[in-house]
Amino acid sequence: MRVNIKYDDEFGAVDVSVPATADCAAADEYDGYGQGFCDFLNDAPTVFHAVEHYAKTLKAAGYVHLTERDDWAKQLKPGGKYFLTRNYSSLIAFALGGKYEAGNGVALIGTHIDALTLRVKPVSKASNCGFLQLGVAPYAGADNMTWWDRDLGLAGRVMVSEGDDIVQKLVRLPYPVAKIPSLAPHFGSIANGPFDKETNMTPIIGLEQELEKQFSALTAKDALNNPQSNHSPRLLKAVAKQLGVEVEAIKDIELELFDYQAAQPFGLERELLSVPRCDDKLCSYAAAEALLRATADKEFLAKSGTISMIFLADDEEVGSGLRQGAGGNFLQSVVERIVDVLKPSNAGLGNKVTQTYAKSFFISADVIHAVNPNFAYAYEPNMSPRLNVGPVISCDANAHMTTDAPGKVLCQRIADKVGTKLQLFQIRNGQPSGGTIGPMLSKATGMRALDMGIPQLAMHSIRATTGSKDPGLGVKYWEAFFREFEAVEGTIKVDH
Repeated sequence: MRVNIKYDDEFGAVDVSVPATADCAAADEYDGYGQGFCDFLNDAPTVFHAVEHYAKTLKAAGYVHLTERDDWAKQLKPGGKYFLTRNYSSLIAFALGGKYEAGNGVALIGTHIDALTLRVKPVSKASNCGFLQLGVAPYAGADNMTWWDRDLGLAGRVMVSEGDDIVQKLVRLPYPVAKIPSLAPHFGSIANGPFDKETNMTPIIGLEQELEKQFSALTAKDALNNPQSNHSPRLLKAVAKQLGVEVEAIKDIELELFDYQAAQPFGLERELLSVPRCDDKLCSYAAAEALLRATADKEFLAKSGTISMIFLADDEEVGSGLRQGAGGNFLQSVVERIVDVLKPSNAGLGNKVTQTYAKSFFISADVIHAVNPNFAYAYEPNMSPRLNVGPVISCDANAHMTTDAPGKVLCQRIADKVGTKLQLFQIRNGQPSGGTIGPMLSKATGMRALDMGIPQLAMHSIRATTGSKDPGLGVKYWEAFFREFEAVEGTIKVDH
């Protein structure tokens, strides 16, 4: 069951759906999260829109909006719920248990909210053979052939002049804008590649007009940071019209292309989901919804002595090295500020922070490969996850993942309490392993950790498949993680 809430605040007019407080417990009531995940994807074509979606949803659920520029000393208190963003492309939300004391642990689910995309270049004007084109650069592996011949939308953020200020505004054009046309097989071997990703994968966005030919000739050698001359006038006009501003007010753009086709169920009984941006909006969605469900329970929150937290990080697909990524200091600074504000005045900060991390547990959540029936031989036969069964623990013999025996035991204890089936995955010998934010955050903080995710097919394709029950199965287990962590974490004895 969901309830709709309307309000106006600093994020503008909002109409969002949030979990009802009575929405608690039956196994099949989590099935609705499959459609909820599709709705989220359709509302969030870019990382900025995804962060805004949950900023609005958290606000509607009673979470207080913090900023890093604030003094938190008078804002944080046990029993409170809070969220903040960095670069508007990563988000941390946390709830302080009513019995929280500095030095108690954090139940953390960390995942990444960025996804493969094609980003508009700082100088995007391009044309050839009468076609108006758009200069783009691949973010991570988005220069693969699954992006060819797809209807592509355009969305992102725009920096707009408002009086003496320059403010961020999110934009999404309400129609397909671009397409990367393939070469027909009739042309022979050149239609099969290899392809030059600079020249053979440039999207077309229209037919060139006479004025645009003159514009291109006049600005062909202009490489200055001037959006008015670096992008097609028609592109800027379309963006300005959608925002309701003058073209001259646009001071910079950060736009990208996305699969315009909506996320939707498919299959004879609609038991599967066809989705864009699955990696990793899927785990971001499930983690956020799990936190919202758990902390909507006033009794749970009042009795809890821990911090329940999610970290939706940007930049994982390109190494997490920026300040809004897991390799930055965003998470650590939030945890340290919480401890600093709520610790006794005579307690040392370093001592309490180290104690906090030692009592914490971090689920590094990232999507995991479901078994592909056409390529079953590519999988380790005893660890080939299925859809619509349950979350998957990701293992690796060479420390690409954080999973170890104590972590598996802790997570299984929680699964046993709520009747969740946990699957296992490990890459077949001789194949390269992927990576997650788990090792870098666990190493930086000392937190115990485990890598776990929700299974999907066709990872890094523009279009992926997951099970219609899988988002809800993720929500159900991770809600249990928040609820049961405090009772379970101290029962796993290793360094005691």
